[in-house]
Amino acid sequence: MLSRSQLLLLVVGFCLNAAVSADVDCTKRPPFVNPKICCPMPDFVTAELKEKCIKFDMTPPPPTDGEASGSFEGKRRHHHPHPPPCFFSCIFNETGIYQYRKLNETNLKSYLQVVFNDSSDLQTTATEAFTTCAKKVVEFEANLPPRPALSPPPGFPICPHDAGHLMGCVFRNLMKNCPDSIRNDSQECNDMKEFFTKCKPPRGAPPSAEDM
Repeated sequence: MLSRSQLLLLVVGFCLNAAVSADVDCTKRPPFVNPKICCPMPDFVTAELKEKCIKFDMTPPPPTDGEASGSFEGKRRHHHPHPPPCFFSCIFNETGIYQYRKLNETNLKSYLQVVFNDSSDLQTTATEAFTTCAKKVVEFEANLPPRPALSPPPGFPICPHDAGHLMGCVFRNLMKNCPDSIRNDSQECNDMKEFFTKCKPPRGAPPSAEDM
């Protein structure tokens, strides 16, 4: 049996180790790892839905002129493309999951039971992600400063950005809160999770980059 002094040293050592592991240098982004490697999960969009919405599966190029090219959104779109809003507007409309900026929890549950049918843990995590992110999208868009609507590039339809913001937020949330039952526990994946969990995103970032 360990003596009281040995137990004390053990506890202190554990606390020091925890403090070191919690010290993340937010100025040094870890090497890129495909998120799907760290949290292997089935595709959220079924093949049937992809076929129905294929004409909307396109991401506008980054703005190249005027104020838009220097904006945070312009820089973010160039360096961190987020899900095409028109494509996910189509997906959400077809499934009835998210329409008119409102989440339909009944339709969401039914859809998750199909696409994530092998993992109840993933269904639970995805439900929580959608619920959290739907609220964040409303808050984010309510706080946006008024600005004139920009015309889409030639050949691109006009779509609200909330669907893309929502799906980006959900995807990040799933990667960050990936269930232990499917999570890849490699060092590279743990480093990436630590960075995105403890390092704050830039101010003004859309909810797909919010710290959950």
